[in-house]
Amino acid sequence: MDQQAKKHLQEEFDASLEEKDQHISVLQTQVSLLKQRLRNGPMHVDLPKPFPQMEPQAEGVSKENTDSDIEPVVVDGASAKTLEVLQQRVKRQENLLQRCKETIQSHKEQCALLTSEKEALQEQLDERLQELEKMKELHMAEKTKLITQLRDAKNLIEQLEQDKGMVIAETKRQMHETLEMKEEEIAQLRSRIKQMTTQGEELREQKEKSERADASG
Repeated sequence: MDQQAKKHLQEEFDASLEEKDQHISVLQTQVSLLKQRLRNGPMHVDLPKPFPQMEPQAEGVSKENTDSDIEPVVVDGASAKTLEVLQQRVKRQENLLQRCKETIQSHKEQCALLTSEKEALQEQLDERLQELEKMKELHMAEKTKLITQLRDAKNLIEQLEQDKGMVIAETKRQMHETLEMKEEEIAQLRSRIKQMTTQGEELREQKEKSERADASG
């Protein structure tokens, strides 16, 4: 879209320059004919008129300075007044021609300046777009890295939970086995105590019998 607008502006500028060049050509013809009339003396010449659509655009140039409607003049060589009028017209046409040239040059310089500014702004825009693209790529890389870290952390938590469950189950199993062993040991101890108690009673009875036998003998 920017290229189309630039092309359109360039075409308009070229058309304006072409129109001004034609106007300058007409003015040059008028000046040439007026000078010829001054050199040749009395003669009747119809001067060409500028394009009716053409309006002078130079700063400080008014319509009355264009002198676009030059009427045919019959020059009398003896008339100093007529000669002075023709000289003034030549001077006005030369001034107008010079101002038109200056206007065209000013337009060209302005166009070149605007083109330069546009290129500079376009370059800045391209740089900003590149920076944004780099920031976007960096952001995406950081986002991907963070997602990977979160996924790894989640997997680690799940693995720890599994390990924790296995450790708890193993601990319970070991405690159950230990309790069974302790209960078995306690049962064995109770059995030995009972056995020792029985043996002690038997020994006491034998001792009492032996003492009674000694006393009766």
